Amino acid sequence: MSWRHRIRQKKIPKGFELIESQLEQFDDEMREIMNDNMEDKMRNELTWKVHKLHWKKNRFIFNLYYKEKSISKELFDFLVKEKIVDSNLISKWRKPGYENLCSLAVISKTNTNFRTAGVCRVPLKDRHGQITPNVLTGCISCASGDGGPIWWDDPIPDNLLQKLKELGQLPPEEEEKPSDDKEDEKKEQEETQPKEEEEKEETVASDERQEETTSQDSENVAKRRKKE
Repeated sequence: MSWRHRIRQKKIPKGFELIESQLEQFDDEMREIMNDNMEDKMRNELTWKVHKLHWKKNRFIFNLYYKEKSISKELFDFLVKEKIVDSNLISKWRKPGYENLCSLAVISKTNTNFRTAGVCRVPLKDRHGQITPNVLTGCISCASGDGGPIWWDDPIPDNLLQKLKELGQLPPEEEEKPSDDKEDEKKEQEETQPKEEEEKEETVASDERQEETTSQDSENVAKRRKKE
């Protein structure tokens, strides 16, 4: 049952009207995901999209309450009680090391063959094998210090790009991109070339004027000698 129906006959705390439209938007996005045609997509991509949207929805409330302090405790408790937000995930975010946790599924030891946390919990600097998204959530890294979660469909951040480069796993489209150093060098050359051409033209003009002056001097000397 939708939370809209559950809260219809209940006393709604003040401030709910400020977040209601955003919560409805999250619900609409979830409905689109569930109705999406997955024929041309990866097998796990539906689950990945659900986990990512679940994270975004709960992070939205987490930031409002704990970071911005723009909603009341009464409203937050109401959202928890009515299961509009995931209180277990939000409480994990408040613990050191779990600030960016993508999903409770990646720390549940029943979800892995060796009863360990998901691969996305391992910091990028400590990865040595193939870097791939977590098969359950689509998260590449939600370890503290990696600035995550880094989702499978996010633009590649610099720290991940550097690690992929070290391991020789750069995507073809990234390999084709010129590096920042080459871009700067190219830009510097473009800026320098017109100046060099201008200086060359000035040098040629100066040499021509000097030749004209030398020629005139020689003619004057020859005329004086002739008169003498």
